Amino acid sequence: MTMHVFVGLLGLAAVFWATIVAGQSTHNFTGFLHKPALILLCLAPPFIAVISYRLEELLDTLRSVAQALRRSPSRARAELFDDLTRFATEVRRGRPVEALSAAEQSTHPLVQKIAPLVVKQYETSEIESTASTASYVAGSTLKRSEEVLTTLARVAPAMGLVGTTLGLITLLRDLSDFSQLGPSMALALLCTLYGLVLANAVYQPLARLVHVHILVTAEEARLVTRGLTLVAEGKPIADVKNLFSEAEGAASLRADPAVG
Repeated sequence: MTMHVFVGLLGLAAVFWATIVAGQSTHNFTGFLHKPALILLCLAPPFIAVISYRLEELLDTLRSVAQALRRSPSRARAELFDDLTRFATEVRRGRPVEALSAAEQSTHPLVQKIAPLVVKQYETSEIESTASTASYVAGSTLKRSEEVLTTLARVAPAMGLVGTTLGLITLLRDLSDFSQLGPSMALALLCTLYGLVLANAVYQPLARLVHVHILVTAEEARLVTRGLTLVAEGKPIADVKNLFSEAEGAASLRADPAVG
């Protein structure tokens, strides 16, 4: 048994224990905020993710969500256009030091990695191969992050049903004590509510956000690869600029289904 599985199982057991203990110490129904249900639904799904995925994958998921929330596709596209045209200009002028400096100052990691190969006059096939490998690695990380969030979206309602079952068991046990009926029923109902809210209002939207980020990143990688290939082939800077114009035109056609 690997360490992350052991930690996840131990944490999940602790969550169940804390939920039961908190339920026994709760004597009044306080409305929509119910401590035992919050403990179960906020902590159990992450510990199940710890069982299923390595720590590095979970940290990558947090980074992917942060990138997707922080990154504006339109602004990133404009910055990428500026980076590539500035780099292409320096290469055309025969200024390798300035071209390398422009590559290092780029905000796009693929430009930082691939552009120096153009300055070193690598073959276009080698440039495309290196870019393809780097894009695949980045895309795989993002797809795994989407998978983690999708797993959490599936697990949250299931944990809600677990809480509902615990609440009903407690309710049957305490039928003779009317003071405990409210908290027991609250655990049964609110766990279902919390699970649905977490799945549909938190985890699924974040997974969708990361999915969109995957598509944007793949399109940017295509533009970087093609743009740097054009520079390596000695094509005019106008060809690099036209590459972005063509991409924007294709995006407009996809956004407007009535066109064509």
